[in-house]
Amino acid sequence: MKSGKHVSKKNNRYFVLWLFVFVIALVLALLFFLPVPAQKALTAPEEIQLDVTEESLPTEEPSTPKPEPTPSPEPTLEPMPVGSAPEFERQSGVYTFLLVGLDELSNSTDTMMLVNFDTIHHKIDIVSIPRDTIINVDWWDGRRLNSVYAASLRNHGPGIDYLSMHMKWITGFDVDYYAVMSVDIFVDIIDTIGGIWFDVPQEMRYGDTYAYNDFYIDLDPGYQLLDGYQAMGLCRYRSYFFGDLDRVEMQHAFLKEAVRQFLNIKNIPHAAKAIKIAAEGTNTNLSASNIAWFLGQLLRCREEDISFYTAPGTACTLQGYSYYVLDLYNWLSLLNEHFNPYENPITAGMLNIVYSENGSYYSTRELQGPYYFEPQD
Repeated sequence: MKSGKHVSKKNNRYFVLWLFVFVIALVLALLFFLPVPAQKALTAPEEIQLDVTEESLPTEEPSTPKPEPTPSPEPTLEPMPVGSAPEFERQSGVYTFLLVGLDELSNSTDTMMLVNFDTIHHKIDIVSIPRDTIINVDWWDGRRLNSVYAASLRNHGPGIDYLSMHMKWITGFDVDYYAVMSVDIFVDIIDTIGGIWFDVPQEMRYGDTYAYNDFYIDLDPGYQLLDGYQAMGLCRYRSYFFGDLDRVEMQHAFLKEAVRQFLNIKNIPHAAKAIKIAAEGTNTNLSASNIAWFLGQLLRCREEDISFYTAPGTACTLQGYSYYVLDLYNWLSLLNEHFNPYENPITAGMLNIVYSENGSYYSTRELQGPYYFEPQD
């Protein structure tokens, strides 16, 4: 298969209103953290310095806008060194973001989005990378991308840095900025702003009296105002023909509609409360001055300038686990057309991913634990 009632905090899983939440978070910093009037803060700073290295991601950028061309080092694959970094010329005004939705029950990252923001042409491209995407590691009990963050935390490691490293293996470049957002905030934010109008395409019924503490989805088809609990149900529902892939498409549709409604509303009721909720659930390496500038650029984007994609690939089962295997060549094409922040093209040799051809599995590097891919009797 290819793609191309109040709820407790424990229950807020599987949603994708990340860009909407990101916008709210930007507004928060703008209103509360900048030592300048909001109107002035929306003007572009003189320069934004990007410090994206292999060893560490930036935690604070000077309030200074255009990045200097920055080399994009190839992944350092421990214990497989891959050599020195090529010199790449940066595209002017193009920035990349990793938006992560964190499930606090398991610390799994069940929503991961790569964002390319072209601030010259004011275009935004967003690609969802399925949570079951297989990674090239020698782990027996599951090799899913969404387990990387939690695995790092269990070993007292830096969850976001480890996830960012794996994202670099998948994309071929370091992301400039990240935002890790607790899913707790979803229901409360939607309720605080008065709900989102959305055309539910089909009847959605689901009941889980165990795993999600009496969580139910009970939606009729049609255009309606969804509160936070209903919106979460819409984004969690997965009883489609193609399961998670169809759910991602539904999440994209909801996200785009939510962003559209947000950008068209001049005065959001109870905005300060929504902003506070967003800030409390977001961990980001964006500085306040960066946030102010990006917000100004974001507000210049039109609805038609925001595009959504799903990483191309195929669902499969290995050793009893469900996986999503990226389609190497279509993925490279998508990366270079919409997400590469450099002038030079991304090549297969810059990636470290597992892919399949003619029923066999390969890696762009050395396939880790090849026994895992042997057919089961």
